[in-house]
Order: sequence, then C-alpha cells, then structure tokens
Amino acid sequence: MCTIAKIVALQSPTGAVAQHLQKCGYQIITLQQAASPGQRVDALLVAGYRPDMDDLSGCTYADITVGTGCSVVNERQALTVNITGQRPEQVQAALEGYLQRREI
Repeated sequence: MCTIAKIVALQSPTGAVAQHLQKCGYQIITLQQAASPGQRVDALLVAGYRPDMDDLSGCTYADITVGTGCSVVNERQALTVNITGQRPEQVQAALEGYLQRREI
C-alpha cells in the first residue's frame, strides 16, 4: 500500500529509501528543510536516533497567538522514526503503519 501527499524528511534525499518512498508518492525533503519555519512535515526518518538529542525538526505542538489574527493552533508534531538497518520496503511498511495509527 502506498500513501500519497505525506511529507517525509531524511538526511539524504537521494538514497535508496528516498527513491523508494518517492515512487510510493511521498514528498521527500531534507532534515534541514524540515527545520524551516512553516514547513509541514509528517515524519522524520533518522538513523542512529538518540532520545537525548534535542528536537531534530523544530516541529512541536503549538498553541499560540502572535499579534492579531495570526494563530497556529494544535499543529501536529512530526513523527520521528528510527530506520537504522532497515531496507526501503521495511521503512515504507513501518512508516505507513505509524501514520495509519496516528490518523485514528
């Protein structure tokens, strides 16, 4: 099963995982692009993830109002998935499973 219109951030957007996910309809961006203000990201795929690291994406829940009429409410935090040692097909299956559970 392939999912369409999900934005996934990877360290390298040119590797086998990125190519496989692009064929399945995912939009691939770099982790650096994911940290850009206003960039929506559904998932961050990382290798060698360390839970003690600071947030990789800058994507956090927001419940703020700036000035008048400019608000960001309940923005969904990007899902971080450790893909260390996984083949592209395994990454796709795990990612789709996480994203489906999240939609429920």
